Amino acid sequence: MPEYDLSQVECILFEPEGNVRRLMRDALGHLRISRVQAFGHMEDVRKAFGTGNPDLLVADATGADSETFRVVHAIRHGVLGANPFLAIVVTAFNPTKPLLARVTNCGADALLVKPLAPKQLHERITALVEGPRNFVVTSDFIGPDRRKSPREGSQIPLVEVPNTLRLKATNAFGRTNPHELIERASAEVNEQKLLRQAFQAAFLIEFAAPGLAVEPAERIAVEHLTRVVPVLDDLIHRLSAQATGSRAAAADQAKALIAAVEVAHAQILSGMVPPGLDRLMPSALEIMATLSPDRLADALAREVGAAAALYRSRLNALAEAKAADGTKGFAQGGVAGTGGFL
Repeated sequence: MPEYDLSQVECILFEPEGNVRRLMRDALGHLRISRVQAFGHMEDVRKAFGTGNPDLLVADATGADSETFRVVHAIRHGVLGANPFLAIVVTAFNPTKPLLARVTNCGADALLVKPLAPKQLHERITALVEGPRNFVVTSDFIGPDRRKSPREGSQIPLVEVPNTLRLKATNAFGRTNPHELIERASAEVNEQKLLRQAFQAAFLIEFAAPGLAVEPAERIAVEHLTRVVPVLDDLIHRLSAQATGSRAAAADQAKALIAAVEVAHAQILSGMVPPGLDRLMPSALEIMATLSPDRLADALAREVGAAAALYRSRLNALAEAKAADGTKGFAQGGVAGTGGFL
């Protein structure tokens, strides 16, 4: 295993247990990572990101609802800290399936199970130094792409992001402009996020529309409609720093669509079918077209329609499988099987 110079690496360590925190700090020191800020409270971690620019975060996640996941999500989405692309290792004792899912979904690079030896930490950090840092951007996720093979049928491009951990470990940090690299990658991530959010808003409306056109409206359709506003709010926020020309037009279109969605939602809650329901989808596609001027409007509409149809098909398949399991349980268990239907 190659030996890297980690003496210049800046690390933030979050570990609520004092004894474990000392052991973790010693393990990092064993790797010559001496520039460590160690904290036992997450609020101190947030403050440290406001004043420092670490290359590595090692953070405990005790329980599937740990604050660590919200912090990692904030880092990856550019809300916390100056570098959304730093290496992030989550640690936990006896990780459960829900916790593993949260680690994957928050955007962390890796999970290490405690107690861990310096060798384990060394191997993981070495992998983060040597591995490519390609990020994937979706409507609700920004983080390292973990797929071992290409995303079949996917039109979502990967973003190559800077790895300051590698730059310092290979003594290349001083020969580059890390700030410029981070700014460039952040701009590309933001661009991808805009496209994903515009697509998501159209997708949610396309999926919800049939269920909103009946009385009473289908619960799942209403739930999907309510998700449109926060998606568009994020899109407007991302456009705010560059709101000129077509970007300003897209922000105005998004604001108008938010108003229309809120009116439709209020009408649905009052028990009526919104008369302007058929105008929501064209407005959503208009935002997509404004942000993707090189693509034909018909192609955008087909892409959204296909995604909604596939999602609807998958939901139907899950419902059928669940019903089949319930029927089987009823047949095998007699009256006791009715519990699954009540």
